[in-house]
Amino acid sequence: MRIGSLVPVLALFAASAVEAASSSAPPPPPPPTAEAQLRAINHRFVNAFKVADGDFMNTLTATDFLLTSSTGEWLGRADHLAAMDKPMPLERVSYRDVEVRLLGSSAVLLGVFEAVLPNGSAMRVRYTDVYFWDGGAWRLVSAQNTAIRDGVAIARHAGKAPAHAAWSGTDPVGDDNEVLRQLNESYVESFRRSDVAWYDAHLAPDYISINNDGSYRDRAAALEYFAQPTFATHMKSFLLDKVKIRRFDDVALVHAENVAELKDGSRRVSRYTDIWRKQDGRWRCVAAHITSQK
Repeated sequence: MRIGSLVPVLALFAASAVEAASSSAPPPPPPPTAEAQLRAINHRFVNAFKVADGDFMNTLTATDFLLTSSTGEWLGRADHLAAMDKPMPLERVSYRDVEVRLLGSSAVLLGVFEAVLPNGSAMRVRYTDVYFWDGGAWRLVSAQNTAIRDGVAIARHAGKAPAHAAWSGTDPVGDDNEVLRQLNESYVESFRRSDVAWYDAHLAPDYISINNDGSYRDRAAALEYFAQPTFATHMKSFLLDKVKIRRFDDVALVHAENVAELKDGSRRVSRYTDIWRKQDGRWRCVAAHITSQK
């Protein structure tokens, strides 16, 4: 789901489905051009939901596209395109705070949309879209939405990283998919143990996180959060399930589900997409997006 102001923009896309880029495929455009293209895509993406432009979305989405909706539902390409058949009853729609991060042949686009529903209620949703350059066009491979709860600030929260000892462990080695699987498990286990040192060693310098209340943290604020004993004070268990790893050259998407049993007996399910990038032979997490399942 995406909404925004409507002005004409240039369609920049061919109709072929995304394929893994070969070594002979043309590289992505230079950064200024790539960012301009992705911002134009974002605008048309917004417009496509407003006017139910299924043809555009059919062209844009990769064959293995995966959407994590604002209710925590996973939708593949076919279900996503089927949902495009109906225009959304939205009024006074807009999008804002768009950021584009270029990661080689992949790109991450972050933004916020706001709208007023016919009943007068307001909607604010934070989104993370991931694109892959297939040699001729940008293809949308992943999207995740999280509703911004009332009282939660739209602006990115800048924190102050806590002091801590250096991480003294060793990273897994070998097959990249297996390395990513182990790193994902360590990410979750480090949350259980409030191991801020692990996160400091494995989060990229420009890491950001979008949380299940729609808040947006920078790296330092995320480290502040990870240092808190959240699991010890609030949870009986925090389980990892349904892990799916997808590779796009030197970028990987890890989709998974966490099930938390709280000490008050309640149960919460959330689904996340973590974005990892391999540089200098090491994988680092560049972004995380979490959505509660409803």
